[in-house]
Amino acid sequence: MTLSQKRLLVFFSIALNVGFVVMAIVMVLHHPKPFRERSWQELVNIVQELNLPAEQEDAVMANMQQFRETMDGYERDLKQARGDIIRFLANDGPIDENQLHLLIETAQSREKRKSDVFEAHVIELRGLLGNEKGARFFSLLQAHLESRKNNAKR
Repeated sequence: MTLSQKRLLVFFSIALNVGFVVMAIVMVLHHPKPFRERSWQELVNIVQELNLPAEQEDAVMANMQQFRETMDGYERDLKQARGDIIRFLANDGPIDENQLHLLIETAQSREKRKSDVFEAHVIELRGLLGNEKGARFFSLLQAHLESRKNNAKR
């Protein structure tokens, strides 16, 4: 192998390594945030669009953060209840219909509790924001959700 061929191979090797490093850096820097962080930031942006006084904005954000934590707990409970149903149905042998009915009722009651908490939250949030800002918040939220749904169809 001649010296020029060796130099050419070394050049391509270095070029490939540099290209790999550059692409790795680009991928890390342009990697999207996890959905949970993106959705929270989207809510923060919507609240900021309302131009609320600082203490009202803090109260709204605290309310939404508390709601999020509460709903996470209800979501875990509901997931546990549904998992209990699946585990019960996965057992060998005949199914005790009364036990299955009890497990399904438990899951439904947790779903109902979650819905009740959501209803109370939106009413409280609307009360914190007032009629005008509350209507604007929910219309901005609706527009954002519709644009997200339209983007997902593409």
